Amino acid sequence: MSATKPVRLSTYFTQDELTASDYAARYGMNNEPDQRALENLRYTALQLDRVRALLGVPVLVSSGYRSPRVNEAVGGSKRSQHMLGQAVDLIAPSFGSPRAVARLIMESHIPFDQLILEYGRWVHISFTQHNPRGDVLTITTQGTTKGIPHE
Repeated sequence: MSATKPVRLSTYFTQDELTASDYAARYGMNNEPDQRALENLRYTALQLDRVRALLGVPVLVSSGYRSPRVNEAVGGSKRSQHMLGQAVDLIAPSFGSPRAVARLIMESHIPFDQLILEYGRWVHISFTQHNPRGDVLTITTQGTTKGIPHE
């Protein structure tokens, strides 16, 4: 039996990697992107290549595209950019802490829409092709604040 070759969206990222969902697999839910979301995922993957080049180490994506059904099931925002193929949650342990990753991205010239340090455990980053907001936030159990604090 031969395995199918992964669909490469960019130099470092495949469609399988950016659409993988343990929750969807566990509960037999479809998590395949539609054509629009797939086009957005290609752009997101290209921007993630820039993040990887900036960090100089592999980037591990824990959550990328989520179908509306999967997003609702996992408690995602009703306006989540994950459902559009525009957002990922990531870490880069070989680089350093999520805070260090977020600060370096924030200080770079990578045109993100939102960059959020979530609970000090992962970085949420989203990309839009037109008019990215450049929002930078930190979410903790105490609430949401603007910016990424120093360690």
